[in-house]
Amino acid sequence: MDAPLVAPRAMTMDRISETKQVILAQSTSQCCRMGLCQPSINWVIREADNFHGGNPHQEYEQQAWIHEESTYCARCGSCFAPGCREVKYVQHSSTIPPAVVSKEDYHWCTCQRDVLPKGLTEGDRIRDVIATHEKPTTCTACCCYEPYLETKDESGTVIGKTQYVCDWYICVPKFDIYDGNDAKKYRLRPDTCIGGCCVMCRCGGKGAGGKCFRVPFIVRDPNTFEPIKGNDGQENAQVTNLWSGWKNECCTRRDAYHLVFPDDASAEEKLTLMGSSILIDIIYAEQDQDNGGGGG
Repeated sequence: MDAPLVAPRAMTMDRISETKQVILAQSTSQCCRMGLCQPSINWVIREADNFHGGNPHQEYEQQAWIHEESTYCARCGSCFAPGCREVKYVQHSSTIPPAVVSKEDYHWCTCQRDVLPKGLTEGDRIRDVIATHEKPTTCTACCCYEPYLETKDESGTVIGKTQYVCDWYICVPKFDIYDGNDAKKYRLRPDTCIGGCCVMCRCGGKGAGGKCFRVPFIVRDPNTFEPIKGNDGQENAQVTNLWSGWKNECCTRRDAYHLVFPDDASAEEKLTLMGSSILIDIIYAEQDQDNGGGGG
């Protein structure tokens, strides 16, 4: 006799406070995402405390999901400057509704004029919301009106912010992470070379679950910029783009990120770092895809 199916554990605030690692993966197909065909990009969240890279991230159960709310004009403008657009991402503690999943793969070549994703009802839109990640209209990655994203709890109170940083080393992307009291908590930045002027890329990432050529964003002390440990001190806290399989990389072009949280991070800070990952994708990966390259 088959064992009864058990629903995945909801990713509530209490659950997030216990989680050491998550995988944040796009669920919306971005095949032919260009011009006027700009669907909302939804995400699923997988708890991955035992993730080691040898196992594909798709094997992990989905515990939560995030849906995008943005205007048609803002999404169409993303093919020119995605880091500029105004957008709101709503994070749910439950799994993605089946009606939304059914639209993810087969309705990609359409002009989505509505703010909400296809198949999303008003009831599902407000169900099990634990946070929102909101970005106003800004410039893209430059030193004029730098992009930022605020993370808010279900009541609308700001619990964190991710701010793009512009300094002398303009070729190195970096972000400052703030808490709800506007205190700087982390610096999110890749490793560098040539005296800090260039990004140090990583190669041979298949065994570690990353792409063969990738740029991990390391979570650092905001003052010393030294890496902060996560996963019980076993590795650096970081945001790393993952290899998603040939279908996702070449056809549906779904991005995925592995987040290792700092060991002492609160649930609010972990939510903010999830928002940081989305902001990185908005600024860099969307633009790369719209120009015809691979995501991430």
